[in-house]
Amino acid sequence: MRRGNHYGYASGYASGCALLAAALGTGCYSGLGGDGSDDGAAAADGGSDGASGASDGGSDGGSDGGVPEGECAAIPAAGLRRLTPMQYRNTIRDLFGDPEFEPSYADLAPITTELGVRALRSDAEQVLARRGDWTTPVFPCDTSGAADAACVEAFITDFGRRALRHPVTDAERAGLRATYDAALAELGFADAMDATLAAMLQSPSFVYHFEAGAPVDGSPNLRRLDDHELAARLSYLLWDSLPDATLFAAADAGELGTEAGLRTQVERMLADARTDTKLQHFVSQWLQLDGGLLHFPLEETTKDAELFPQFGPALQAAMRTEIEALVRRVFFEQDGDFAALMQSRDAYVNRTLAEIYGVPGPADDDTWAWVELPADQRAGLLTRSAFLTVYGTSRAQSPIRRGVFVLEEVMCIALSDPPPNVNNTPVDGGETVDEDGNPIVRTVREETELRTGGDSCQNCHAVINPVGFAFEHYDAQGGWQDDELVSGLPVDASGQLFGDVEGAVQGAVQASERLATSVQVRECFADRWSELALGVEGDALDPCTQRDVRDRFVETGDMRELLVALVTSDGFRYFSTEEGQ
Repeated sequence: MRRGNHYGYASGYASGCALLAAALGTGCYSGLGGDGSDDGAAAADGGSDGASGASDGGSDGGSDGGVPEGECAAIPAAGLRRLTPMQYRNTIRDLFGDPEFEPSYADLAPITTELGVRALRSDAEQVLARRGDWTTPVFPCDTSGAADAACVEAFITDFGRRALRHPVTDAERAGLRATYDAALAELGFADAMDATLAAMLQSPSFVYHFEAGAPVDGSPNLRRLDDHELAARLSYLLWDSLPDATLFAAADAGELGTEAGLRTQVERMLADARTDTKLQHFVSQWLQLDGGLLHFPLEETTKDAELFPQFGPALQAAMRTEIEALVRRVFFEQDGDFAALMQSRDAYVNRTLAEIYGVPGPADDDTWAWVELPADQRAGLLTRSAFLTVYGTSRAQSPIRRGVFVLEEVMCIALSDPPPNVNNTPVDGGETVDEDGNPIVRTVREETELRTGGDSCQNCHAVINPVGFAFEHYDAQGGWQDDELVSGLPVDASGQLFGDVEGAVQGAVQASERLATSVQVRECFADRWSELALGVEGDALDPCTQRDVRDRFVETGDMRELLVALVTSDGFRYFSTEEGQ
């Protein structure tokens, strides 16, 4: 979620948009893409050259509180971001009603390259080849008949509005008509319509989130997203797909220019099951279950087979299922209570997970049930096997990784990069030799303290280690241990927290309960969502939006209200430009 360093999650971002700017006939705004990387251009055949900012139907005026001024007007643009692979897949799924479509386009293939362009063309051809699987209307007439100019115009207007997520501009219409006319001159009506559809699916306006905004009277360096841009930004934030008919209608009616109109749509969309997918994606990113700079994704993690004979793909899948079930329960059934996310003892388990947690559970791994975990051993996400497995070595717990995560991602405390010659070999404890060559057994804690005791390490590890030591009761796959699995020695889980909850803690349960009450932790969690929603890194968040969203979440502790506050913030609805562009 943050800039990559030695400890944190590496989130790559490549800048540049010269080719796409030329294609869209507009300027290039700076910023970091939170939902997807910007490789710079869409060079697809038949692409349109119009920008969405000129779309009709947007309402004038700012938020209910007026146009942002002063430091509140310094709102960075989200930058030029293309659809992520998930968004791309979902968009085509919802456009055509074809849930089985699997694209070849991927985030790893920049569409400025020949490979990327071919992938987009291949996907457009695949969509056409799967027309028997379409379950939503596409062409407004029978294309097997004679050429029908009215049908062409209706298709570009109606389907184009959905595909491009805004009313089709004159420039876009001209480009699509040119594609149709050229195809019709050599082919039949049906093929010309197919060519027009294929061009639409390869156009920059389809592949990219492009927000031109509208000028704001009296504020030459400020632009306001129009209603259709807001609808698209909102739908991709919550659903990772294009707006539905209700959201399109609200945009057409100009209802998204007010806080009340936006709130109505957010609350409606949050109640939809499609929000769950984005929610799980956010939590997985936040917990770095999909991988980090120093660890593999949960599903690629390996453990010592002798120490952990149960560990394997089935258990890894079960760990993720449990985390997702808990997040879903808290968000949809427990009022989105952040404190519950950090403290809940509810767990959705099968037989093997129940055994790891030391509680009675289902009789087999195909059966799942909700159970209550021991109050003295578990509290919330940070004491669950999925998180603890990712932040462990193949043989033992990793207090350094666990401590760094809590500091950087839960508390937003920045850490310096370690020395370039740092020893990254796992700290597993167990049998070793002392300085004189005599055999000795050390715990992970003791070995960690020795490894990080030098002057060059202490600036960071004097903070990292005490936080991580609170998690010593959990082994490499999240099982409880009073005596270490590797060394056999008693566990010492005494630790310390910092920030606004500074003080000694005894174990991760106490640490989690204290973190759940922390203003600093809630502000950090709000910032992580803001980065995702606004497409900027934490340092680039405009101070007024950051303050307002933080304050609302600190006050309510409600994750749903956090999202409402984000969507109704000035940072979601406005952006500033350089030199009034």
